[in-house]
Amino acid sequence: MYVVIVGCSESGYHLSKALIAGGHEVVVVEKNNERFQLLTEELGSVALLGDGTDERTLKRAGVSRADVVVSLTGFDATNLVVSQMTKHIFKVPRTMALIKDPKNEPIFHEVGIDVVVNSTHLVLASLEEGVPGRPLVHLMNLRVPGMELVSISIPEDANIIGKRLSEIELPPNSFITLVVKRDGAELPTGRSVVEADDELVAVIPTGDEQILHDILTGV
Repeated sequence: MYVVIVGCSESGYHLSKALIAGGHEVVVVEKNNERFQLLTEELGSVALLGDGTDERTLKRAGVSRADVVVSLTGFDATNLVVSQMTKHIFKVPRTMALIKDPKNEPIFHEVGIDVVVNSTHLVLASLEEGVPGRPLVHLMNLRVPGMELVSISIPEDANIIGKRLSEIELPPNSFITLVVKRDGAELPTGRSVVEADDELVAVIPTGDEQILHDILTGV
């Protein structure tokens, strides 16, 4: 697989090393000369000095034959431009971009970027995993703009314990996709009864996490 990475952030550096170790062909485009020099010293000829938003630089990087382009600059606007150019001008089969501001995610989906990685949600998920009881965990952002998958652990004193899912009024456009109990997971039905320590996996609109959390864990 031929991968072009735009932006030599720390994550871009480690991703490059991992891909090379896996036998993939990699080119890293970096416009900062100091970082380019460091990258050349560490990884050799995979580094290319240039601006990833410049069409000539992308041609030099061989983007037209790339299987994947990953944009990891520190700026959402730059990542959007790189992704748009490689997707629509060079017809790259798969484009991936890192974003910092969750509000920008729908824009990336609307222009056809294949994979959008929200760094804010990655940090939140890591923090949430370390919280005892893990009240709410962001699992992933869905392909549909503005929707995400979360898991909520039901505490022992929640007022929905003993209720059927059909009796619980969820936020608009939200729904439970999986119920994880002590003895295993099951697909939810309207008759499914909520018990203490259940984990409910739900699809919700971005921004409704707190509303859903309050409904499912409130007393």
